[in-house]
This record gives sequence, C-alpha cells and structure tokens, in this order.
Amino acid sequence: MSGIEEKLVRSLAARAAQVEVGELARQAVRRAGRMRARRRAAGVAAAVVLIVGAALGVQAMLPQRKDTTLPVALGVPSALSRPEGIGADPALLHLDLDLKAFDDVGVVDWVSGEDRESVSVYGQDHELVATVYVAPTVVDLKRGLRPLSSAAVDVTVGGRPGRADTFDPGNGQRFTDLRWEPVDGIFVAVWARDLAAAQRVYGAVRLDRVQRCVTPMRLSELPAGARWVECQTAMKVGRERSAGEWAWSGLVVAQADVERVRLWAGEPAAADGARFAPDRVVAGRSAQWLTDGMRGLWVPEFGPVSLYVLEATAFRADLLSEDEAAWYVEHLQVYDDLTNPDAWPTSATR
Repeated sequence: MSGIEEKLVRSLAARAAQVEVGELARQAVRRAGRMRARRRAAGVAAAVVLIVGAALGVQAMLPQRKDTTLPVALGVPSALSRPEGIGADPALLHLDLDLKAFDDVGVVDWVSGEDRESVSVYGQDHELVATVYVAPTVVDLKRGLRPLSSAAVDVTVGGRPGRADTFDPGNGQRFTDLRWEPVDGIFVAVWARDLAAAQRVYGAVRLDRVQRCVTPMRLSELPAGARWVECQTAMKVGRERSAGEWAWSGLVVAQADVERVRLWAGEPAAADGARFAPDRVVAGRSAQWLTDGMRGLWVPEFGPVSLYVLEATAFRADLLSEDEAAWYVEHLQVYDDLTNPDAWPTSATR
C-alpha cells in the first residue's frame, strides 16, 4: 500500500459507516502488488504520499496556544457548558487531549465534522493507539461509527451505564469500542486496546477546552450552494509530548448536488516523481487524473505539500468529475509555513 493510501485509510477507518474504507484498502493492496512487481522490474522505489499547497498571502491572527494542542478558541463555550456546540462548526474542536498520558505518541489526528468530533492517537510505529469521539446526541454518535455487534456487553463507567464491544479497526488487531454518556448531553466512544485502556484514554480527554481546527489550506470560494462540513489536521508529536510538526490535513465540502469532495494534503514523498505521470496542467501546476486504486486528481508539487482531490465517501471516479476536481485545485491556497498552526487561517473558506 502506498504512503497516501496508508494515511488516508488510517485516518478514515474511524468513519467506516460513512466511507468505503474496506474497498479502498482492497484496491490499495491490489495496486500495491502491481507496484511492487513494477518496482522489481524497474528497480525503483514506489512509495507515495500525496497532498496540497500554494502560497497564502494572508495569515490568521490567532491567540497563541497555552495549554491546548491546537490554537485555543477564546470566548467559545466548552462542551461541558454547551454540549450542543459539538459538531456545529468545523472550525472548532470542543475537546483536547493530555498527550502526556500516553507512553507512545507519534501523530495526533483531529477531526471536526457534522454533529461529531474526534481525535486519534497513532504511535511512533504509525499504528493506532486510541480514538475518542464526542457527539451531542447518541444518534449523532451512532451515525458516524460502526454499529455495535451482537456480542456487545453492558458495562458501568464512572457509575454510568455503557456498552462495550470488540472489533478490528483495520490493522489486524482487536480493539475495545466503549460507548457511554459520561456527562449529561455528551456522548462518547473510545477505541483502545482493552476496556481498562479505554477508560484511561478518556481520563486524558479535556472537555473544558475549545480549540481551533486549523489547516494550512484555504479555499478562496465555494461552489454555489456548497458548504464546508469537515476539518481534519494531524500533527506530529515531539519528545515533550507537545504537538510539533504538521503531518496532514483535509477539508470536506458538501456540494449542492449532495456529493462530498475531500481535499487531502500531506508531505510530499521522495518517490512521488517515479510514479507521477502528468496528463494535464491545473492552476499552472502539473497534475494527474488517477483511476487505479483511489481515484481523483493528484498534484504532487503544490507549494510545500502534495494534493489529492477525491470523492469524500466512496472514492469512485463516476461521482467526481475531472473538471470538478480541477475547480477545487484552482481555488485552493496553502500557507507556506507548515510549522506554526497559530498562523494558519481560522476558516477554510475565508
């Protein structure tokens, strides 16, 4: 599996109810086999990381981070004081995580989507350590996650009733899926290696903090009738358990025709050049329309990052046209400094 596919499958596996991750993984594995065969024949490396960029002339004036992982959102009610704010604005995250509570942290991936928000922790080996989801209603929580199996059992967490299940999140390992209402009006799911670990992970969650979900990219405008509905940003974690370098980001736009488009950005890979076969120029940059495996428009040298524009949930070429994908590339801007989230735009659309 190539770098871009590994990262996307990893970051989207949590939303298996909304995204055809299984089929994506199968396509990626099939294509990886063909790539390995070509690599043996040609003697070249073929790992791939795809993602975005273009210079932003304006930088946002955000409050400096204090004890939050991403920029603090001053003056915004927390989840504890206003649970209905969870998932209401993709620019906000109504949770934070005490990273010092984890022994092994490599990347922390934040998502603010419609009616739910989440944070996933990956180890230095890039394997999933834990994921936490929060939502304002149990229906919103269920809508975005895998259904619990018939083997789920009743549990008690902090004196409150819950349900616990086990499953494979796509990495060949068994995880516990713990769900309950720890605070009135806040519904939570925690994925971790076992029940005890899930409870420890929740102990590191801070629902009294609100952060800005910022990314180094921004759309100068949206198509008529479209809405920005999801923000995603992943940060590498340093030795002091503080968020350091940027890892990847994503934006999801719901178009007027109900189709959802994902713009996904990350670090360029050294092997991109060996695989890249440009067949067009978009926004003055060489690009390639991919139809093998994940399908969409790839711009591997877009400023400091590599960009992929694809259909957000099904990854089928017939849902996203080449012209639609090119429109997003033409209206995308990326901030050159990937090291300072405090200076990134506060909104993906202004």
